[in-house]
Amino acid sequence: MTIEPTRSKLSRRLTAATSVVVLLGLASSALLVLRHDVATQALGVEAYKIVLQFFLVAVLGGGVTLVFQAFNREAELKAQQTRQEEDQALVLREARQRHLRELVEQYNVVKRARRMLRAQALASRSGLAGHRVRVAKYDELLQVILDAQLSLETMRHVVRADDKLFPAQRELAGYLKTAGDCLRSLLTEYEDFLPGVHAGEAEVDLAKLPKLADLVGPYEESEEFRELFVHPVHRALTLMQHQAIVAAG
Repeated sequence: MTIEPTRSKLSRRLTAATSVVVLLGLASSALLVLRHDVATQALGVEAYKIVLQFFLVAVLGGGVTLVFQAFNREAELKAQQTRQEEDQALVLREARQRHLRELVEQYNVVKRARRMLRAQALASRSGLAGHRVRVAKYDELLQVILDAQLSLETMRHVVRADDKLFPAQRELAGYLKTAGDCLRSLLTEYEDFLPGVHAGEAEVDLAKLPKLADLVGPYEESEEFRELFVHPVHRALTLMQHQAIVAAG
C-alpha cells in the first residue's frame, strides 16, 4: 500500500528536475541566439555552431524526450493505482455479498431445523399432558443447529477483524453475537441434557428442555427465539444489504 505512493512521488520529482533542465537548456539556447555576436567572438564560428547544436539537439531534444517519458510514467502509475483500487473494491464487494448469502443460508438452516423439530421430534400421547421429545431426532437436528451457530460465530470474528469489510462492524458484530448466543444457550441445554439420557430411553418430557420448548413453541410465544435470534439476524441482514448496495453503487 506504501510502494505506489512512493513511486508516484519519485516520478513527480524526476519530472520536475527534468523540466528544470529543459528550461535551463532553452534559456541557454535563447541566450546564445540573442548574443550571437558576442558568443561568436568568444568561441569562434565553428565552436559557436557546435555549442548551439549541442543545446538544441542534445539538451533540448533529450530533455523533451525525458519529460515526455516522465509524464508517461506518471500516467501509467495513476492508471495502475486506479486498477488496484478497482480490484480491491471488487474483492470487498464480493466478500460482502458472500457473507450476506452465508447469513441468509444459516438463518434458513435454523428456521428449517425448528420446523423439523416441531414436525418430527415432538410426540404426544393420549391421556398425557404436554409433549414428549424423540431423543434421536432431537440429537440429529440440534447438531444441524450447532453447525449454524459455529458459522455465525466465525462470521462475527471475521467482521470484527476487518474494519473495511463492513463499516458498521460493531453494530453488525453485536447482532451476530446476540443471535449466536441464543443458539448457544439452546446447545448448552442440549450438551448438558443428552449425556444424562438413559440408554434405550427414546422419549423425554419437553418440560425438561425449556430452551427447546421456547424454540418449538408457537412463534408469537417463542420470545427468546423471536427477540434474540430472528430480530437480530434481520437487523444484521439489513446492514449487510445496505453495505452491499453502497459498494455496488
